[in-house]
Amino acid sequence: MTSDGRPWLSRRHVLEQLTATGLLSGCGFLRAAPAPEAEPTVTASPPELLTPPPQYSYLQDGFQAGFNLAHLHRRGIGYGSPASMRQLQRLRGLGVTHVALTPFGYVDNVQTTDIWYGSRLDRSLTDEDLLKEAQQAREVGLSVCIKPHIWSRAFWTSGKSRQDIRPDRWDEWFEHYTGFIKHYARVAETAKAELLCVGLEYLQATQDNPGAWGAVADACRTVYTGKLTYAANWWEEVDAFADWSSYDFIGVNAYYPLSEAPDPSAQALKAAWTPHLRHLKGLSQKNDRPLLFMEAGYRSITGSVEEPWSTSRNGAPNDALQAKAYSALLAAAAENADWLKGIYWWKWFTDDNGREREDYCPMNKPAEDVLKQWWRDAGE
Repeated sequence: MTSDGRPWLSRRHVLEQLTATGLLSGCGFLRAAPAPEAEPTVTASPPELLTPPPQYSYLQDGFQAGFNLAHLHRRGIGYGSPASMRQLQRLRGLGVTHVALTPFGYVDNVQTTDIWYGSRLDRSLTDEDLLKEAQQAREVGLSVCIKPHIWSRAFWTSGKSRQDIRPDRWDEWFEHYTGFIKHYARVAETAKAELLCVGLEYLQATQDNPGAWGAVADACRTVYTGKLTYAANWWEEVDAFADWSSYDFIGVNAYYPLSEAPDPSAQALKAAWTPHLRHLKGLSQKNDRPLLFMEAGYRSITGSVEEPWSTSRNGAPNDALQAKAYSALLAAAAENADWLKGIYWWKWFTDDNGREREDYCPMNKPAEDVLKQWWRDAGE
Protein backbone atom coordinates (compact mmCIF):
# COMPACT_ATOMS: atom_id res chain seq x y z
CA MET A 1 0.00 0.00 0.00
CA THR A 2 1.05 3.63 -0.28
CA SER A 3 1.76 3.98 3.38
CA ASP A 4 5.24 2.67 4.12
CA GLY A 5 6.91 6.01 4.90
CA ARG A 6 8.77 6.44 1.61
CA PRO A 7 10.83 9.67 1.38
CA TRP A 8 9.34 10.57 -2.01
CA LEU A 9 5.89 10.65 -0.47
CA SER A 10 6.82 13.46 1.88
CA ARG A 11 4.13 15.81 3.07
CA ARG A 12 5.67 18.63 1.04
CA HIS A 13 5.70 16.54 -2.13
CA VAL A 14 2.07 15.51 -1.71
CA LEU A 15 0.93 19.06 -0.96
CA GLU A 16 2.75 20.41 -4.01
CA GLN A 17 1.18 17.71 -6.21
CA LEU A 18 -2.34 18.29 -4.93
CA THR A 19 -2.02 22.07 -5.11
CA ALA A 20 -0.88 21.83 -8.73
CA THR A 21 -3.89 19.71 -9.68
CA GLY A 22 -6.37 21.95 -7.84
CA LEU A 23 -7.57 19.20 -5.52
CA LEU A 24 -6.84 21.23 -2.39
CA SER A 25 -9.25 24.02 -3.19
CA GLY A 26 -11.39 24.60 -0.11
CA CYS A 27 -9.80 21.79 1.87
CA GLY A 28 -7.62 23.84 4.20
CA PHE A 29 -4.40 22.06 3.17
CA LEU A 30 -2.38 25.00 1.87
CA ARG A 31 -0.26 25.35 4.99
CA ALA A 32 2.83 23.17 5.21
CA ALA A 33 3.61 23.30 8.91
CA PRO A 34 5.59 20.24 10.07
CA ALA A 35 3.75 17.57 11.98
CA PRO A 36 4.50 17.58 15.72
CA GLU A 37 6.66 14.86 17.20
CA ALA A 38 3.76 13.72 19.34
CA GLU A 39 0.11 14.58 19.78
CA PRO A 40 -1.69 15.10 23.10
CA THR A 41 -3.88 12.25 24.13
CA VAL A 42 -7.45 12.78 22.97
CA THR A 43 -9.99 11.95 25.66
CA ALA A 44 -13.27 12.83 24.01
CA SER A 45 -16.83 11.76 24.53
CA PRO A 46 -18.17 9.18 22.06
CA PRO A 47 -17.80 10.68 18.59
CA GLU A 48 -20.68 12.02 16.56
CA LEU A 49 -20.88 9.55 13.72
CA LEU A 50 -22.70 9.81 10.43
CA THR A 51 -25.40 7.18 10.07
CA PRO A 52 -27.00 5.57 7.03
CA PRO A 53 -29.96 7.44 5.53
CA PRO A 54 -33.39 5.84 6.11
CA GLN A 55 -34.23 2.84 3.95
CA TYR A 56 -30.83 2.85 2.29
CA SER A 57 -28.93 -0.33 1.50
CA TYR A 58 -25.23 -0.31 0.68
CA LEU A 59 -25.78 -3.61 -1.08
CA GLN A 60 -27.90 -2.04 -3.79
CA ASP A 61 -26.60 -2.18 -7.35
CA GLY A 62 -23.86 -4.68 -6.50
CA PHE A 63 -21.76 -2.46 -4.23
CA GLN A 64 -18.59 -4.29 -3.16
CA ALA A 65 -18.42 -3.93 0.62
CA GLY A 66 -14.90 -5.21 0.92
CA PHE A 67 -11.81 -5.76 3.06
CA ASN A 68 -8.20 -6.52 2.26
CA LEU A 69 -7.57 -9.66 4.32
CA ALA A 70 -3.92 -9.86 5.33
CA HIS A 71 -2.36 -13.32 5.56
CA LEU A 72 -0.31 -13.95 8.70
CA HIS A 73 2.78 -15.85 7.60
CA ARG A 74 2.67 -18.69 10.07
CA ARG A 75 1.10 -22.09 9.64
CA GLY A 76 -2.23 -22.39 11.43
CA ILE A 77 -3.25 -18.71 11.46
CA GLY A 78 -2.98 -17.71 7.79
CA TYR A 79 -5.02 -18.33 4.66
CA GLY A 80 -6.92 -21.59 4.69
CA SER A 81 -6.74 -22.05 8.47
CA PRO A 82 -9.57 -22.46 10.99
CA ALA A 83 -8.42 -19.15 12.52
CA SER A 84 -8.95 -17.39 9.22
CA MET A 85 -12.34 -19.05 8.79
CA ARG A 86 -13.41 -17.44 12.07
CA GLN A 87 -12.34 -14.03 10.75
CA LEU A 88 -14.21 -14.58 7.47
CA GLN A 89 -17.35 -15.37 9.46
CA ARG A 90 -16.77 -12.26 11.57
CA LEU A 91 -16.40 -10.09 8.48
CA ARG A 92 -19.55 -11.53 6.98
CA GLY A 93 -21.32 -10.68 10.22
CA LEU A 94 -20.34 -7.04 9.70
CA GLY A 95 -22.05 -7.02 6.32
CA VAL A 96 -18.85 -7.41 4.31
CA THR A 97 -19.55 -8.92 0.88
CA HIS A 98 -16.06 -9.13 -0.68
CA VAL A 99 -12.54 -9.98 0.50
CA ALA A 100 -9.28 -9.27 -1.32
CA LEU A 101 -6.64 -11.97 -0.85
CA THR A 102 -3.05 -10.83 -1.29
CA PRO A 103 -0.41 -13.38 -2.35
CA PHE A 104 3.11 -12.10 -2.98
CA GLY A 105 5.80 -11.96 -5.60
CA TYR A 106 9.30 -10.96 -4.55
CA VAL A 107 12.06 -8.88 -6.13
CA ASP A 108 15.65 -8.28 -5.03
CA ASN A 109 15.55 -4.53 -5.69
CA VAL A 110 13.82 -1.89 -7.83
CA GLN A 111 16.22 -2.38 -10.79
CA THR A 112 15.80 -6.11 -11.34
CA THR A 113 13.53 -7.64 -13.96
CA ASP A 114 13.24 -10.95 -12.06
CA ILE A 115 10.09 -11.66 -10.03
CA TRP A 116 10.03 -14.71 -7.77
CA TYR A 117 6.77 -16.34 -6.77
CA GLY A 118 5.19 -19.66 -5.96
CA SER A 119 4.83 -22.04 -3.07
CA ARG A 120 8.54 -22.89 -2.76
CA LEU A 121 9.37 -19.34 -1.62
CA ASP A 122 6.96 -19.25 1.32
CA ARG A 123 5.69 -22.50 2.75
CA SER A 124 3.28 -20.51 4.95
CA LEU A 125 1.38 -19.35 1.84
CA THR A 126 0.98 -21.87 -0.96
CA ASP A 127 -1.40 -21.78 -3.90
CA GLU A 128 -3.33 -24.52 -2.13
CA ASP A 129 -3.72 -22.26 0.93
CA LEU A 130 -4.98 -19.47 -1.32
CA LEU A 131 -7.50 -21.75 -2.99
CA LYS A 132 -8.67 -23.08 0.38
CA GLU A 133 -9.13 -19.52 1.66
CA ALA A 134 -11.20 -18.64 -1.40
CA GLN A 135 -13.32 -21.74 -0.77
CA GLN A 136 -13.80 -20.77 2.88
CA ALA A 137 -14.82 -17.26 1.83
CA ARG A 138 -17.44 -18.62 -0.56
CA GLU A 139 -18.76 -20.97 2.12
CA VAL A 140 -19.64 -18.00 4.36
CA GLY A 141 -21.11 -16.01 1.47
CA LEU A 142 -18.18 -13.75 0.53
CA SER A 143 -17.05 -12.97 -2.99
CA VAL A 144 -13.31 -13.08 -3.67
CA CYS A 145 -10.80 -10.73 -5.25
CA ILE A 146 -7.24 -11.95 -5.89
CA LYS A 147 -4.87 -8.99 -5.45
CA PRO A 148 -1.17 -10.01 -5.75
CA HIS A 149 1.48 -7.70 -4.30
CA ILE A 150 5.18 -7.39 -5.09
CA TRP A 151 7.48 -7.09 -2.11
CA SER A 152 11.21 -6.81 -1.39
CA ARG A 153 13.35 -6.55 1.72
CA ALA A 154 15.12 -3.76 -0.17
CA PHE A 155 11.99 -1.64 0.24
CA TRP A 156 12.74 -1.47 3.97
CA THR A 157 16.45 -0.78 3.62
CA SER A 158 16.45 1.64 0.68
CA GLY A 159 13.35 3.69 1.39
CA LYS A 160 11.93 2.57 -1.96
CA SER A 161 8.70 0.84 -2.87
CA ARG A 162 7.06 -0.88 -5.82
CA GLN A 163 6.22 2.59 -7.14
CA ASP A 164 9.96 3.14 -7.66
CA ILE A 165 10.55 -0.03 -9.71
CA ARG A 166 12.45 1.10 -12.81
CA PRO A 167 14.61 -1.54 -14.52
CA ASP A 168 16.94 -0.92 -17.46
CA ARG A 169 14.78 -3.17 -19.66
CA TRP A 170 11.06 -2.54 -19.34
CA ASP A 171 10.31 -5.16 -22.00
CA GLU A 172 11.94 -7.84 -19.82
CA TRP A 173 10.20 -6.58 -16.70
CA PHE A 174 6.76 -6.68 -18.31
CA GLU A 175 7.50 -10.14 -19.73
CA HIS A 176 8.30 -11.43 -16.25
CA TYR A 177 5.45 -9.51 -14.64
CA THR A 178 2.99 -10.96 -17.16
CA GLY A 179 4.16 -14.48 -16.25
CA PHE A 180 3.70 -13.66 -12.56
CA ILE A 181 0.21 -12.21 -12.88
CA LYS A 182 -0.98 -14.89 -15.33
CA HIS A 183 -0.05 -17.48 -12.72
CA TYR A 184 -2.40 -15.79 -10.25
CA ALA A 185 -5.00 -15.24 -12.96
CA ARG A 186 -5.11 -19.03 -13.35
CA VAL A 187 -5.38 -19.37 -9.56
CA ALA A 188 -8.20 -16.79 -9.59
CA GLU A 189 -10.03 -18.75 -12.28
CA THR A 190 -9.70 -21.99 -10.30
CA ALA A 191 -10.79 -20.16 -7.14
CA LYS A 192 -13.86 -18.77 -8.92
CA ALA A 193 -12.78 -15.28 -7.90
CA GLU A 194 -15.09 -12.55 -9.13
CA LEU A 195 -12.30 -9.96 -9.44
CA LEU A 196 -8.58 -9.95 -10.23
CA CYS A 197 -6.51 -6.89 -9.38
CA VAL A 198 -3.82 -7.06 -12.07
CA GLY A 199 -1.39 -4.67 -10.36
CA LEU A 200 -1.09 -1.87 -7.87
CA GLU A 201 0.93 1.30 -7.58
CA TYR A 202 3.63 0.55 -10.15
CA LEU A 203 3.94 4.26 -10.79
CA GLN A 204 7.11 4.30 -12.89
CA ALA A 205 5.89 1.37 -14.97
CA THR A 206 2.67 3.26 -15.65
CA GLN A 207 4.33 6.57 -16.49
CA ASP A 208 7.05 5.08 -18.69
CA ASN A 209 4.93 2.53 -20.58
CA PRO A 210 1.51 3.76 -21.74
CA GLY A 211 -0.31 0.82 -23.29
CA ALA A 212 1.67 -1.85 -21.46
CA TRP A 213 -0.97 -2.46 -18.79
CA GLY A 214 -3.53 -2.99 -21.53
CA ALA A 215 -1.37 -5.82 -22.90
CA VAL A 216 -1.12 -7.32 -19.40
CA ALA A 217 -4.90 -7.23 -19.07
CA ASP A 218 -5.28 -8.95 -22.45
CA ALA A 219 -2.89 -11.70 -21.35
CA CYS A 220 -4.89 -12.26 -18.14
CA ARG A 221 -8.14 -12.58 -20.08
CA THR A 222 -6.72 -15.58 -21.95
CA VAL A 223 -6.83 -17.60 -18.71
CA TYR A 224 -9.33 -15.75 -16.50
CA THR A 225 -13.02 -15.03 -17.17
CA GLY A 226 -13.85 -12.69 -14.27
CA LYS A 227 -13.61 -8.91 -13.93
CA LEU A 228 -10.31 -7.01 -13.97
CA THR A 229 -9.06 -3.88 -12.23
CA TYR A 230 -5.76 -2.18 -11.47
CA ALA A 231 -5.20 -0.33 -8.16
CA ALA A 232 -3.52 2.97 -9.00
CA ASN A 233 -2.13 5.28 -6.35
CA TRP A 234 -4.41 8.20 -5.54
CA TRP A 235 -2.11 11.16 -5.90
CA GLU A 236 -0.71 10.75 -9.41
CA GLU A 237 -1.04 7.37 -11.05
CA VAL A 238 -4.81 7.18 -11.29
CA ASP A 239 -4.74 10.12 -13.74
CA ALA A 240 -1.59 8.97 -15.57
CA PHE A 241 -2.93 5.46 -16.22
CA ALA A 242 -3.53 5.21 -19.98
CA ASP A 243 -5.20 1.79 -20.16
CA TRP A 244 -8.48 2.00 -18.26
CA SER A 245 -10.36 0.93 -21.39
CA SER A 246 -8.82 -2.55 -20.96
CA TYR A 247 -10.27 -2.94 -17.46
CA ASP A 248 -13.76 -3.40 -16.05
CA PHE A 249 -13.20 -1.04 -13.11
CA ILE A 250 -10.97 1.94 -12.42
CA GLY A 251 -9.19 1.08 -9.18
CA VAL A 252 -7.61 3.55 -6.78
CA ASN A 253 -5.88 3.20 -3.43
CA ALA A 254 -7.62 6.17 -1.82
CA TYR A 255 -5.41 7.63 0.91
CA TYR A 256 -6.50 11.22 0.31
CA PRO A 257 -5.64 13.85 2.98
CA LEU A 258 -8.73 15.20 4.71
CA SER A 259 -7.96 17.48 7.66
CA GLU A 260 -5.17 18.99 9.72
CA ALA A 261 -7.46 19.54 12.70
CA PRO A 262 -6.63 17.39 15.74
CA ASP A 263 -10.27 16.43 16.27
CA PRO A 264 -12.34 17.14 13.14
CA SER A 265 -16.02 16.30 13.07
CA ALA A 266 -17.34 13.47 10.94
CA GLN A 267 -19.31 16.01 8.93
CA ALA A 268 -16.14 18.02 8.23
CA LEU A 269 -14.36 14.87 7.11
CA LYS A 270 -17.22 14.00 4.80
CA ALA A 271 -17.08 17.51 3.30
CA ALA A 272 -13.34 17.12 2.74
CA TRP A 273 -14.08 14.22 0.38
CA THR A 274 -16.04 16.51 -1.97
CA PRO A 275 -13.21 17.70 -4.26
CA HIS A 276 -11.62 14.26 -4.42
CA LEU A 277 -14.88 12.54 -5.33
CA ARG A 278 -15.73 15.24 -7.85
CA HIS A 279 -12.39 14.63 -9.56
CA LEU A 280 -12.82 10.84 -9.53
CA LYS A 281 -16.36 11.09 -10.86
CA GLY A 282 -15.01 13.03 -13.82
CA LEU A 283 -12.40 10.32 -14.38
CA SER A 284 -15.10 7.65 -14.23
CA GLN A 285 -17.25 9.51 -16.76
CA LYS A 286 -14.32 10.24 -19.06
CA ASN A 287 -13.37 6.56 -19.23
CA ASP A 288 -16.92 5.19 -19.03
CA ARG A 289 -15.92 2.88 -16.20
CA PRO A 290 -17.21 2.48 -12.63
CA LEU A 291 -14.65 2.95 -9.87
CA LEU A 292 -13.52 0.91 -6.88
CA PHE A 293 -11.53 2.00 -3.86
CA MET A 294 -9.22 -1.01 -3.76
CA GLU A 295 -7.71 0.37 -0.55
CA ALA A 296 -8.90 3.00 1.92
CA GLY A 297 -8.18 3.23 5.61
CA TYR A 298 -7.07 5.20 8.64
CA ARG A 299 -4.82 4.42 11.54
CA SER A 300 -6.42 4.82 14.97
CA ILE A 301 -4.17 7.73 15.98
CA THR A 302 -4.50 11.50 16.08
CA GLY A 303 -3.37 12.90 12.72
CA SER A 304 -4.33 9.86 10.68
CA VAL A 305 -6.73 11.85 8.49
CA GLU A 306 -3.99 14.36 7.63
CA GLU A 307 -1.67 11.72 6.19
CA PRO A 308 -3.69 8.52 5.77
CA TRP A 309 -0.88 6.93 3.75
CA SER A 310 1.73 7.26 6.51
CA THR A 311 2.68 4.33 8.72
CA SER A 312 5.51 6.29 10.34
CA ARG A 313 3.61 9.31 11.65
CA ASN A 314 3.48 9.64 15.45
CA GLY A 315 0.17 10.28 17.17
CA ALA A 316 -1.72 9.53 20.35
CA PRO A 317 -4.14 6.59 20.26
CA ASN A 318 -7.45 7.83 18.90
CA ASP A 319 -10.02 5.17 18.10
CA ALA A 320 -12.74 7.81 17.88
CA LEU A 321 -11.06 9.58 14.98
CA GLN A 322 -10.78 6.33 13.03
CA ALA A 323 -14.49 5.69 13.59
CA LYS A 324 -15.41 9.20 12.42
CA ALA A 325 -13.27 8.82 9.31
CA TYR A 326 -14.96 5.50 8.50
CA SER A 327 -18.44 6.98 8.85
CA ALA A 328 -17.46 10.03 6.78
CA LEU A 329 -16.23 7.99 3.83
CA LEU A 330 -19.21 5.66 3.99
CA ALA A 331 -21.59 8.61 4.00
CA ALA A 332 -19.77 10.32 1.12
CA ALA A 333 -19.72 7.09 -0.89
CA ALA A 334 -23.44 6.61 -0.33
CA GLU A 335 -24.06 9.83 -2.25
CA ASN A 336 -21.92 8.65 -5.18
CA ALA A 337 -23.09 5.07 -5.55
CA ASP A 338 -23.97 5.54 -9.23
CA TRP A 339 -20.26 5.40 -10.16
CA LEU A 340 -18.36 4.43 -6.95
CA LYS A 341 -19.07 0.70 -6.76
CA GLY A 342 -17.01 -0.49 -3.84
CA ILE A 343 -14.63 0.09 -0.94
CA TYR A 344 -12.02 -2.44 0.16
CA TRP A 345 -10.80 -1.26 3.57
CA TRP A 346 -7.18 -1.67 4.55
CA LYS A 347 -7.08 -3.99 6.45
CA TRP A 348 -8.14 -7.05 8.49
CA PHE A 349 -6.07 -10.05 9.63
CA THR A 350 -6.54 -13.79 9.39
CA ASP A 351 -6.28 -14.04 13.18
CA ASP A 352 -7.32 -11.81 16.08
CA ASN A 353 -4.13 -11.60 18.07
CA GLY A 354 -3.99 -7.95 19.14
CA ARG A 355 -1.86 -6.79 16.21
CA GLU A 356 -1.69 -3.15 15.13
CA ARG A 357 -3.50 -1.75 18.14
CA GLU A 358 -2.93 1.79 16.84
CA ASP A 359 -2.83 0.96 13.16
CA TYR A 360 -5.26 0.46 10.27
CA CYS A 361 -7.13 -2.63 11.41
CA PRO A 362 -10.53 -1.67 12.94
CA MET A 363 -10.78 -5.00 14.75
CA ASN A 364 -12.14 -4.54 18.30
CA LYS A 365 -12.43 -0.76 17.84
CA PRO A 366 -15.42 1.59 17.37
CA ALA A 367 -14.85 1.58 13.60
CA GLU A 368 -15.90 -2.07 13.56
CA ASP A 369 -19.31 -1.04 14.89
CA VAL A 370 -19.51 1.72 12.27
CA LEU A 371 -19.07 -0.87 9.54
CA LYS A 372 -21.74 -3.10 11.03
CA GLN A 373 -24.18 -0.20 11.13
CA TRP A 374 -23.55 0.80 7.52
CA TRP A 375 -23.05 -2.57 5.88
CA ARG A 376 -25.03 -5.10 7.88
CA ASP A 377 -27.79 -3.16 9.62
CA ALA A 378 -28.48 -0.86 6.65
CA GLY A 379 -28.71 -3.88 4.38
CA GLU A 380 -31.28 -5.74 6.46
